Amino acid sequence: MRIVILCPDYPPKRSGLADHTRHLAEHLRRLGRSDVLVLTTRDPGERTAVSEEEPEGVLVRRVLAPWGWRGLATLAREIARAAPDWLLVPYVPHAYGRGGVNLAFPLALVRERLRGQRVLLLVHELYADLSVFPLRHLIAALAQRAMFALAILAARGLAISTESWAARVRRAWPVRERRIIHLPSPSNIEPIPADREQARRDFGLRDEEFVLAFFGTLHVSKKRLWLVQSVEALSTRGIPARLLAIGPESEHLRALAPREMQGKILALGYADAATVSRALQASDLFLLPLSDGVSTRRSSLMAALSHGLPVVGTWGRLTDESLRRSGALLLSPADDLEAFLHHVILLAEDVERRRDLGERGRALYREHYDWPIVVERLLAFLREIR
Repeated sequence: MRIVILCPDYPPKRSGLADHTRHLAEHLRRLGRSDVLVLTTRDPGERTAVSEEEPEGVLVRRVLAPWGWRGLATLAREIARAAPDWLLVPYVPHAYGRGGVNLAFPLALVRERLRGQRVLLLVHELYADLSVFPLRHLIAALAQRAMFALAILAARGLAISTESWAARVRRAWPVRERRIIHLPSPSNIEPIPADREQARRDFGLRDEEFVLAFFGTLHVSKKRLWLVQSVEALSTRGIPARLLAIGPESEHLRALAPREMQGKILALGYADAATVSRALQASDLFLLPLSDGVSTRRSSLMAALSHGLPVVGTWGRLTDESLRRSGALLLSPADDLEAFLHHVILLAEDVERRRDLGERGRALYREHYDWPIVVERLLAFLREIR
C-alpha cells in the first residue's frame, strides 16, 4: 500500500502534531508494510523541494512554503507523482492557515477526491466554538466550519480523536456511520529505561519531595492556577511538594505562583522525548486539569498512562466515556477545584492507591491506546472503506 501523509508540521519542527505525524508514518511503514511519503513544509530558505529518508524508511519531502492558494499546484503535482492508494490528512485547522483559516487547502482535497484519490481525515480538532465577541473569533469559527464541510466532501472516511467529536459529526454532518471511527492519539513519548532515583537527583529533586508533574503547553483550556494550588494544598498539609512543569511555556507557571511558592515549581521548558520520559519516571503524580475534560486526543495524558504514572484530571464535555468508566484515572468535574484538590491529597497520602492507579493506567494504555493498537485499527478501517 502506498500512503501519502499531508502535514505542515514535521520534525525537526517542535509541535505535538509534528511528533504525532512522525510516529504515525513510522508505524504505518512498520506494521502496514506500506510505502509512506510525508509531504510537509519546506524551510523558508529553501527554493526547491528537499527529500529525506528517515531511519524507518519513511520518505519525507519538504515541498510547500505556503499551504494556501499559491501552493495548490505544487501540492497537486506531488500527489500525482506519488500516485498513492490513500491520502491521509491530519486535520488541525490552525496548522494550515493563519488564524486557523485556509479555504484553499480543503478545496485542494476536494479536487483530489474528484480526481479519484482516496482521502482520509485524521481529525485532531474540529473547529472553534461560536462566540459573538470578538468579531474576528466569530468569523474564524464560521470559516472553520466551511473548511470542515469541504474536507468532509473530500473524505472517504474520518478517524476522529474523541468519542464526543465522533458523535457530534454523526449527528450534525452528512457522513455515513460506517465512514467514521474513533481513533485516539497515542503518546509521542516512548518510555525509556531509567533509574528513578538517579533521574530525581539529575532534576534536583530530593528523596522526601512529592513530585507533581504537568506536561504540555499552557493552552487556555488548561487550568493553570489549579496546578499551583495543588502544590499549595500539599504544602499546607505538611507534605513537601514540587511541581515539575514540562513544556515550552512552563516558566509562566512560576509567574502565576505566590513568591513563597515559586521555588517549588521546577520549569523544564521544552525537552526532548528522552528527557520527558525520565521526568515522568521521576514524578509521583500527573495533573491534567482541563476546562473541557481529559480525552483521548490528549497525547500528554497518554504519555502519563504509558509511563504508569497515576493521573488526577477533570471530566467535561469532551471526556470520553471509555476514560470515565475505566477506573484508571481520578477525575473530578471541570468546575470543582475542591474535588480536584481532594484527589491530589488523597493520592499523595496513599502510596498503594497510587501504585494501583498507575498500573491500571498503564494496562489501559497498552490495551486500547498504544501505537500498534491504534495503527492496526486504522489499517483495518482503510481496508473496510476502500
